[in-house]
Amino acid sequence: MVKRFIFLTVLSLSINAFGQIPVVSNINRDSNMVKQLFFVGLREKMSDNYALAATNFNKVVNLDATQHAAYFELANANLRLEKFAEAEQNIKQAIKLNNNNQWYYRLLGEVYKRTNKMPELVAVFNELIRIDPENDAYYFDKANALYLSDQVDEAKRVYDQIGAKFGESRELLTAKKRLQSNGNATESDIVKLLEGNRADVKNYLYAAGLLLQKGNDPEALKVLVKAQQLEPNNFEINLALADIYRKQKNDAAAFASLKLAFASNDMPLTEKVKIVAALFPKLDQPIVAKNLTDLSKMVADQNPTDAKALALYGDVLYQQNNLKDALIQYQAALKLNEQVYAVWEQVINIQTLIGRYDEAVKVGDEALTIYPNQASLYYYTAYALFKTNKLEGALNNLKTALQLDMDNKSLQAQVYALQGDIYISQNNFNQAKTAFEKAISIEPDNYLIMNNYAYYLALRNDDLTKAAKYAEMAANAMPTNPSVTDTYAFVLFKQQKYDSAQKWIEKTLENNSSKNGVYLEHYGDILFMKGEKAAALVQWQKAKDAGNGSEILNKKINEKKYFK
Repeated sequence: MVKRFIFLTVLSLSINAFGQIPVVSNINRDSNMVKQLFFVGLREKMSDNYALAATNFNKVVNLDATQHAAYFELANANLRLEKFAEAEQNIKQAIKLNNNNQWYYRLLGEVYKRTNKMPELVAVFNELIRIDPENDAYYFDKANALYLSDQVDEAKRVYDQIGAKFGESRELLTAKKRLQSNGNATESDIVKLLEGNRADVKNYLYAAGLLLQKGNDPEALKVLVKAQQLEPNNFEINLALADIYRKQKNDAAAFASLKLAFASNDMPLTEKVKIVAALFPKLDQPIVAKNLTDLSKMVADQNPTDAKALALYGDVLYQQNNLKDALIQYQAALKLNEQVYAVWEQVINIQTLIGRYDEAVKVGDEALTIYPNQASLYYYTAYALFKTNKLEGALNNLKTALQLDMDNKSLQAQVYALQGDIYISQNNFNQAKTAFEKAISIEPDNYLIMNNYAYYLALRNDDLTKAAKYAEMAANAMPTNPSVTDTYAFVLFKQQKYDSAQKWIEKTLENNSSKNGVYLEHYGDILFMKGEKAAALVQWQKAKDAGNGSEILNKKINEKKYFK
């Protein structure tokens, strides 16, 4: 088995299954702005928006110059943008703040490789050896860097050091042979060297890396294919092949190589998590969804006692709306580790979505014993209490949520909107209107809250002008959301603007993939008011056939006329 070849590893660390990275422990938990900017930057990075990611990480370090994790991410983004000078400056600052993090030095090494600063690269490997003296890969990489710097004697001394410390090996013997070739080494020299030493997979990887740096992907692919023939299960070879196939837009081959890499127990779990997380934004593509599900399941099956591996699989299932299977994974993860707040949220969220409100209340109360200061947790529990008709308990939870978090505008808006729903259930319409108005003033672009408020107003024939204003704004912002466009049609119907109402209800039905019978009933109501009684009856019957079994609808059909 060939040992890890760190010299060629592209350092593009990303989030793990819980939305964290290994180097963010210094983030000031009391600084909401720093936290928000940092994780916005991570989200942009995951979406390959490196310019926006760099902007957010720059804001973090401007707010708090001690955030070495942000300097690391800023360097990573600038490296992707090929801003090598900025990347070097950023990662050096991260190292200045924390000089014992090997990931920081590895990224600095990546910068030096891209800028061909071999002497500086040697110094980086000296630091990595200092941090992890038992990792023989760092010694091999140092020798490689010395060799490419034409410091053959120094490279030989490092190989002697490897032999004395780790013992002789096939790798070491084959590596020493390259010292017979003096002069200025290039990628062509390395490729030629391989022809006389086909068993050295490390050399193949090294050559492929150099070729990729030069943009010579076809030759790099040839080298990697040869390497794979020697070691089909070498995860680094398969990852490198997957990268090339992805660049060639050969998705089938790329995922086949990824699966081979993931099947290896030598591939670290953190790297598997990083790859799965990076593919999340592409889950709307069928080929990605299928293969990412397979990959994340492999991770979960290989690591049944690791909470983050199970939660990762749950995340993938959740993103594809496979809620019940996702719930199983999240619950299993919590049994292994209950100290993961995000998983508690997901469990409550799914239980609410699938109608298990009593279970959601129970889980919410359990989570609050561990996280009593999490405002959003009080909101989720309040929603479940609302759905179980425990209205006073729900209002108390919402009051606590507002007290705990005065800065999260989105959460505040949701809290006030839920207050509005609860007051409606209590027939307290004045307080409901006040709550909805607060929600909209806090988050004026939350069109779903506007939509709900407009519908409530229309149901009561209360301030239809305001209802129309909010419903129109929501419908224009979300014209393919059938619930939103149906609300606008309903408000227009209440205003007796039947032609406009018909236009919007027909737009609703164009997007009515779930065959919602309420929309069909509304269509029939509009047609009836326009004098098209036979057509109205057809739509009412369709509504009943779609599962709408309300007494009012049956009365409309039986008596062939409209009833409120």
